[in-house]
Amino acid sequence: MELNDMMKRGWRLLAICLLVLAGGTAVAGPSVCVDCHEGEVAEWSRSQHAVAMAEASPEAVAGDFSGARYQDSELAVQFLEKDGQFVIHTREGDEKRQWTVRYTFGVYPLQQYLIDIGDGRLQAFNIAWDTRSKSDGGQRWFRLDEPGQNRPGDAMHWTGVYQNWNNQCADCHSAGLERHYDPVEDRYHTEWQHVAVSCTACHDAALDHASAQRSGDSLAAGVQLAAVGAWLVSEGKQPPRLKGAKPGSKQVATCGQCHSLRTSLTDSAGGQVHDQFSLSRLDQPLYYSDGRVREEVFVLGSFEQSKMFQAGVVCSDCHNPHTGKLKIEGNGVCAQCHNAGDYDTPDHHHHPRNSEGAQCVSCHMPEATFMRIDDRREHSFMVPRPDVSKASGSPDVCLACHTDQDRAWSIETVGSWYPDLYQPDTWHHVQQRNLSEVLAYLADEGEPAIRRATLLEQHGDALVARHMSVVGRLAQSDHAVIRESAYRVLRHGETGRVRNLAEQGLADDSLAVRLAAFESMVWSGSLPDSERWAGVKREYEHYVDMQSDLPAGSVLKARYLMAGDYVYKAEQQLKRALAKDRGYVPATILLTDILRSGDRNLEAVRAIDQTLEHSPDEPQLIHLRGLIRIRLQDYPAALADLERAYELTPGQWLFGYRYAVALFQLGQKDRARQVTQALLQRYPDNAQLRALMSHL
Repeated sequence: MELNDMMKRGWRLLAICLLVLAGGTAVAGPSVCVDCHEGEVAEWSRSQHAVAMAEASPEAVAGDFSGARYQDSELAVQFLEKDGQFVIHTREGDEKRQWTVRYTFGVYPLQQYLIDIGDGRLQAFNIAWDTRSKSDGGQRWFRLDEPGQNRPGDAMHWTGVYQNWNNQCADCHSAGLERHYDPVEDRYHTEWQHVAVSCTACHDAALDHASAQRSGDSLAAGVQLAAVGAWLVSEGKQPPRLKGAKPGSKQVATCGQCHSLRTSLTDSAGGQVHDQFSLSRLDQPLYYSDGRVREEVFVLGSFEQSKMFQAGVVCSDCHNPHTGKLKIEGNGVCAQCHNAGDYDTPDHHHHPRNSEGAQCVSCHMPEATFMRIDDRREHSFMVPRPDVSKASGSPDVCLACHTDQDRAWSIETVGSWYPDLYQPDTWHHVQQRNLSEVLAYLADEGEPAIRRATLLEQHGDALVARHMSVVGRLAQSDHAVIRESAYRVLRHGETGRVRNLAEQGLADDSLAVRLAAFESMVWSGSLPDSERWAGVKREYEHYVDMQSDLPAGSVLKARYLMAGDYVYKAEQQLKRALAKDRGYVPATILLTDILRSGDRNLEAVRAIDQTLEHSPDEPQLIHLRGLIRIRLQDYPAALADLERAYELTPGQWLFGYRYAVALFQLGQKDRARQVTQALLQRYPDNAQLRALMSHL
């Protein structure tokens, strides 16, 4: 089925939705807005937002439920429509089950199906329908994960915690959603204003606005989202210029609440990134070291790295905010600001006119494929650097088309076009710099805030130890993302040194910043005054309760309980996390801290063994088990663990150093010398390694 056909289905589905909404069985939706904003609602109705999620019905379901089958080595599935319901029969191993589809999820290029498994949980089934046309390889059932990769009971199985709609997907596919997780009962009571993404998803005060209009009053529909000013087209080397007031970041932060990889900090409808949502930093493996997208991080983390974002470009400069489509197709959308006479020419792109290589997006917005068939373009608008792509391991944009060539050819060809291009000035190079150069970058207001925040966290330990005044200045930044990272790194410091600065963050305007400051105090074991900071305490407790449906959230809650000396309750939280994800390493590490503090070392080893069954060759756990076995005087097993952890982490020195110290202390001086010499070849300036070598 073509995308246009899917949108026609969406029209029919929308008509049903509007009738339902008009009947008063939903509290919000486009029917509230359509009388005054008919054009905008009409545009929205043709968007994928309008059909982001829908109750399972003949109008909404795109997949073949006429008895179609899917089968692989692990799973057999049949899709049927019975008595107006859409039913999925599965056979996995020896278990046969029947499931009823409650909702459709997404529309193009694939559609998933949500199944109620009890306790308010909706799960995304791992066999999806390819809605592309048959000529493009679509109109088929396909599997999103690999056969045998995830089995029942695994966290990544479609019935597991990481395929749960409530905590992974819900708030970006429905408007006004609140997940209402009950941490005591471990169940959900999720509610929404509108099943799909509609007006209130972006205009959070739209209902009050409509009510005021009906009463003859005036009230804004939310924060100002419209782009202001006008862009003047570039002239030669002079870049595009914004005429008029530079827009605020509200539009980008509002779109970014969903078009990003972020953490929800409060269970309330609406919100913005860097306030109610914390944006993931540019760390590996989410991104390559050059800033290119690696994992499914969506758009905002890329866009905030771009010169366009720095200059004040917002989403609606390129996209119609209600249809989601580009305002102009092809290079025309770029030529709104970038003079076509300078850029849409072979002198610039070195390709024949109108060819694939002549398209701006081919070089500056390369595609990556997610969910098997969903091609998505990056939004960092980087200049292609095949030399940096090789160093960072990111895909070479030239080789996406020139599949018969290699990286050396790309480097030579692009270098011949632009002889001055290959300078050590990229984000990849910045991350290789020494600490004094890092300090200069952190202080440079002209560099992207998201990169400065990422670099701050990468060097947090050293900065807190040696440059606390720098951290203090960054904690006063105009950018909430930098302030959040500054308060976050305080967890590396001693309580006495960081407490006063951390308390300043508790009064910040941004929720993300307040929680980062509070959490650093939790990590340091010094909680703020309960009466003075009662509001922030409630915000943090709400946050950890909301997130405790996930293993990572249970670890947060356990750490908070430990700060209050509720050690037994913390241990139960960690065991709960491991019940949901038996291979979750952070939970096991913190659990072993509790067990070792109570001299329960054998239990700690067993906990590590159980986690390694599901996360084999995890160097942190193997190394930790080696240290515990030294304590237990099981020296042969301890050395084997320490050696294995050292072998698994060639990019860091600490595990090798501890292995060499253990060898030395156990009388194996020759082997200790060999290990230390090998480490010194990679880390010749490391003072601790040189000191150890002096004893060998």
